[in-house]
Formats: sequence, C-alpha cells, structure tokens
Amino acid sequence: MNGPRPSTWVFLCDLPSLATDTKVRFLGCVRQYDVNTGNLILEHNYPLKKTDPNSVSVDVNAVLQDLTSEELRVGAWLNVLGYVRDSGTSSPSFSSSQLSSQQSTGPSETVTAPIRVTPRPVHIDAVMVFPAGGIALGEYERILRNAQDVERRLRIPV
Repeated sequence: MNGPRPSTWVFLCDLPSLATDTKVRFLGCVRQYDVNTGNLILEHNYPLKKTDPNSVSVDVNAVLQDLTSEELRVGAWLNVLGYVRDSGTSSPSFSSSQLSSQQSTGPSETVTAPIRVTPRPVHIDAVMVFPAGGIALGEYERILRNAQDVERRLRIPV
C-alpha cells in the first residue's frame, strides 16, 4: 500500500480503548488550550452522561502554524486527525514537512474496526486539525453511530 494508512472515524470516548499508533479522526469541543505545552483539551459528552464529559489531550505543536486563535478558543468544535499515544510515554516529534509528506491528497477516512485494548490514559498527536463549523451535533452522532453499527455487522460471520 502506498501513502499513509486511512484514519478510523471514532467517538472521542473510544480513544482510550484503541491501540497505540492507531490513526483516528474524531470531533471534540475545546475546553482548554495550554500555550506553554501546545496541548488542547477536547471534550465531547457522548454518550450523554450527567458527570464530566469524556476528554482527551491533543498535542497540536506540529500543526500550530495552521491554527487560528478562533479555533483554539474555548467552545470551538474541531475535527482532529492524529495518532493515539499512551499518556505515560513520550511521543515522537514531527516536523511540519514530515507531516505534509504523510498526508494524502484525497479522502482517507474509513470506519473500519480499530484494534481494541484495555482502556488507559491516552493523548493524541495531531497531524491535522480543522474547524467543524456549524455542526448539527445530534446528526453527527447519529451518522457515526450508524456507520459503526454497519461496520460491526459486516465483521460478524454469518
């Protein structure tokens, strides 16, 4: 296979159960941005809980030059493409030229079954971050849930 592997479209709550180095795409709302570390804390209250929503730290240092202050503000909804990393380990550093060469020119998103592991603290190394715009959150959740259900049914042998 030439080019980068496709990303797996997941909910933010699924991230801790994915294998390290899984390439993912997910949606999250900015809760905090730490200027000193270049990390965003994103959250998404799915599935709906009465406690604190699920959240994840996203290292945006490699793509910081492409982000606007509007995208980093609290409350902004962002799409993130990146790699799952264990929180206890240091992540490899990427230069923006390395990231550019890793990105494909066409859509590379898939909803295939990611390798699942025991949930643990993770963070994401972002390779691309872009605004979600005026997203209809309920519709997004329904479409992703349906896509995951179809994928699950396709994997079950009859």
